[in-house]
Amino acid sequence: MGSPHHIAGSASRLFPEDKASAEYKALSVIAETLAHPQRTLLSAFIQHAVDREFASRFFLDEISGQKKATVSEFLVDWASLLRKVRPVASKDLEESLRRQIWRRDGGQCCISKVQLGKDNNEYPLFVYVLSPLLFHDGDMAQNGRLYNILAAYIGELQLQNLGSLEDRNIASSRPDLSDQLMLLSPRMYEHFANGRLSFESRPLEPTKDSAQYFMKVNDFIPVNQVEHFRFITLENKAVGLASLPNAQLFEVHHRFADALAWLEVLEHMKPTHHSPHNLKTPTMARSSAEVPSKKSWIQWYIQTVTQIFQSLWIHTPVFFRAFAYKRLASIATRLYGYTGSERIHRLPFNLYLRVGSSHWASKHQAEFESLRLVEKHTQVPAPRGIDAIQYSDSSFLLMTGLSGKGIGLMLATMTDEQVDAVVQDLKGYIAELRHIPNKTGSGFQICNALGGGILDWRIGDSQRKELRFQDETAFNKCLTHDLPLNEDAWKQISRPHSARHDIVFTHADLNLRNILVDRNGKISGIVDWECAGWFPEYWEYSKMHFTVRHTARWIADVVDQVFPGYRDELYVEDMLSSMAPSW
Repeated sequence: MGSPHHIAGSASRLFPEDKASAEYKALSVIAETLAHPQRTLLSAFIQHAVDREFASRFFLDEISGQKKATVSEFLVDWASLLRKVRPVASKDLEESLRRQIWRRDGGQCCISKVQLGKDNNEYPLFVYVLSPLLFHDGDMAQNGRLYNILAAYIGELQLQNLGSLEDRNIASSRPDLSDQLMLLSPRMYEHFANGRLSFESRPLEPTKDSAQYFMKVNDFIPVNQVEHFRFITLENKAVGLASLPNAQLFEVHHRFADALAWLEVLEHMKPTHHSPHNLKTPTMARSSAEVPSKKSWIQWYIQTVTQIFQSLWIHTPVFFRAFAYKRLASIATRLYGYTGSERIHRLPFNLYLRVGSSHWASKHQAEFESLRLVEKHTQVPAPRGIDAIQYSDSSFLLMTGLSGKGIGLMLATMTDEQVDAVVQDLKGYIAELRHIPNKTGSGFQICNALGGGILDWRIGDSQRKELRFQDETAFNKCLTHDLPLNEDAWKQISRPHSARHDIVFTHADLNLRNILVDRNGKISGIVDWECAGWFPEYWEYSKMHFTVRHTARWIADVVDQVFPGYRDELYVEDMLSSMAPSW
C-alpha cells in the first residue's frame, strides 16, 4: 500500500532496527526527498532487491559519488528500467512459432485457462515474459547506468542466467524462443505486464510436461477476481515441439512485479493540466455554492423518510420482521454480492443487516446501543441503527449504510496530503468518542455499550463468554491468563500493566476495512461497531496494529501519527497477542 513518509520513530517492524544500516539510510533519504507514489516506487528498488543492503549501498553511492545523481534522477532511471523489463506482447511472431505456442498451451490462456478465440472475444496474445531485445537496447549496454541498476537489483546470479539465455539465442541461427513466450488473454496480459500477477515460486519438480507455480496477487487488483488462480499449472501439450516458459524468467518478473504495479500507480496518479480543479470559473464557483443547499435538502428528506419508516417498522410484530429479514438475507448475496462476511448482508435502500444465532443477540443489542451513543454524542460519520431483534433461534441488526470504500483499497492511490487529512479527521473523531460517558450503571469500567460483556477479536474468550471487568487490573489479568510467560516476559509486561490508563469509549476495530473514504480520500464513514465499548485508552492504538502490521504506510503515516505514544503498551500487546489464540 505504499512506503511511508514517516520512517523515523515508526512502530512498524518492516524497517531495519539497525539505524546505521545502509537500508535504513537509503529509505530515509527517499522518504525525506520524494512524495508518494514516487517515494514508494523508488523504495521498491531497495525493498525487493535480491540483496537489500547491497542495493542500498549502490543507491547511496550513486547519489553521493563523483558522478553524483539526484534522487529524482535515480528514480527516472529506475522507471526507465522497469518499462524495459515489462512483459511485451509480440506483434510479428513467425507463424511457425505461433503454432508451436498455441499447441503447447492448448489454445488456452496460461493463467485463466479460458479457451481463446473469436467465439468468446478473448483474442490470444503471445507474450514475452521478458523482452528478448532487452540487452540489445542501447540504454542497456554492459556497465551502462541502467545495466548497473539491473545488476544491483537482481544480483549477479540472475544476471548471469539472463546472459546465458541471451548467449544461447545469439549462438543459434534459429533459437528456440518458445521458453520465453506464454499465451495470455488480453485481460490477463494487462494484469501480468503491470505486475498485478506474478509467478511467485519456482516449481519444485518441473518436467517437460508440466510445472506448477504459486500465483502472487498484489494489492492493486481485487483478490476476488483472481482467487481461483492461486496455484497455476502450466501444461506442455506439444512436448518435443515447444518448451515450457523458462522458470528463471518468471523469477525475474516476480522480483519486478511490485515495482511494475507501483509504476502503473504512478502513471495513473499523474496530475493533468485539464483537471477540473484548475479550470474553475466564477460561474462554476456559483454553481458549486448552490450544491450543498440542494444536497442538504435531499439528505433531510431521506433522513425524514427513514425516521418515519423506522418508527412504523419497529411497531410491526417481531415474527414478521424476523421473517422479512431472513428472506432478505437469502437473496442479498444474489443481488449485491458477497460483503466479505457471512454475517452481514447488503440490502436495498442502502441498508445492511447483521444475522446471527440467538447467541449473538446481546452483541447485536450492544452494537445498536453503540450506534445510538455515537449519534447522540459525536459528529462521527457512522451508520444509524434501525432495528435489533431476537426471534426464535436467530438475531438480527438492521442499520443504514455509508458511502465510500475501505481505506485499504484506496491507500495506494492516496496522496500524502490526503493521508494527512485522514490523520487529522481521525484524531478529532477519536477525541469525540472518548468523551462519551459510561452511564450503564453496571459497575464495570471495561464493558460494552450496555454494560455487558465485550466482544473483541483479539480476545478469543470474548466470543464465547461474558467478559467485563471492574477495572484495568482485572482486564490485564485476562490478557495474561494461562500464557506461558517467563521471568523476562513478566518484567517487560510489568511497567505498561502497572500504569493506570483512562478508560474511554473505543471503536476497538479501526482497521483498513472499517474506515471508509470517498474518491477524494476524505473519510466518509466509520463502520462495524460490534467491538465498541469502554477500554483502556491505548486499546484503540494497539488494535489498529492488530492483523495489519505488514502495512507500513498505514502504521507509520496514519496510526503512529494519530497516536504518538503508547509504544510500551504496543510492544507488550504484540507479544501477548502472538501467544494467545484469537478464536
